[in-house]
Amino acid sequence: MNHNTRKYYQKRVLRKAGTAIHDYRMIERGDRVLVAVSGGRDSIVLLKVLSELQGAAPVPFELVPVHVATGYEQGFHRVSAWASSELGMEIRVFPSGIGEILAEVSDPEKSPCALCSRLRRGVLYTMAHEEGFTSIALGHHLDDIVETFFLRCFYTGQIGAMAPSRFSDDGRNRVIRPLAYCRADLVQGYFATLDVAPVVSQCPRKADGKREYVRNHLSSLEKENPFIKESVFSALSNIDLKSLCLRGESRAHPH
Repeated sequence: MNHNTRKYYQKRVLRKAGTAIHDYRMIERGDRVLVAVSGGRDSIVLLKVLSELQGAAPVPFELVPVHVATGYEQGFHRVSAWASSELGMEIRVFPSGIGEILAEVSDPEKSPCALCSRLRRGVLYTMAHEEGFTSIALGHHLDDIVETFFLRCFYTGQIGAMAPSRFSDDGRNRVIRPLAYCRADLVQGYFATLDVAPVVSQCPRKADGKREYVRNHLSSLEKENPFIKESVFSALSNIDLKSLCLRGESRAHPH
C-alpha cells in the first residue's frame, strides 16, 4: 500500500469516527471507556482509532482495552504485543471459559454465535458495572448496522438495528459504536495500514446464511445505487411515524 492510499484510509476513518463520537456524544470529559478487543480486524481498528483520537482530543478520557478469551482464538499474543509496542496499552485478558460452556450446552445442529455473543456481552457488562466504566466500545461498523436492520425486518418482524449509542436493557451500561459511520471496506482498508495480524478463530460456528443473504442483496442493490447503505442508515434516524402501521394511531386527532 502506497503512502497516499495509507493516508486516505487513516484520514477518512478518523474523521468519520470523530464525527460519530461527536454526533452521539459517545465520549466526554473524564469518561472511562472499556474497549472490547476480540482480536479481529474491526476491534483492532477500533482500538487504534480511539487511541489516535484520545491523543488529539480536547478533553481527557481513559481507554481500557479488554479481551474476553473464549478459548477459540489463536494468536492473540500478537495483538497484545502490537498494542503494547505501538499504542502503549496493555490489553486485559479475561479467561471466560465460554468455549467449555458452549461445548456442554449448545446444539450441534445450530450456530452457537448468538449464545457466545450473549455470554461475552454478559462478561463485559458485569466488568463495566463493577469497575465504574462509563461506556463499552464495540467495533460494529455501518454495514453491520444496516444488515442487522434488514435481518430484524425480514426474520423477526421488528424495526430495529444497532444504535451507535444506547444503554443496555437493564440501564446499567452504555454501549457505543464509534465506527458506526464507517463502511466495512473502509475499516478493512484502514486495517491494512496496520502492522498486525488478527487472531485466527477456531470456533465451531456455522455460516450465518441469513446475514450472507442480506449482504449479497445489498451488494446487488449497490450496483444501481452506490450509496444505498448510507441511505438506509440515514433512514434509521429520519422516521415518518405517521406512515407506520401503529395500532390505535388512526383514532388520534391532531391538535
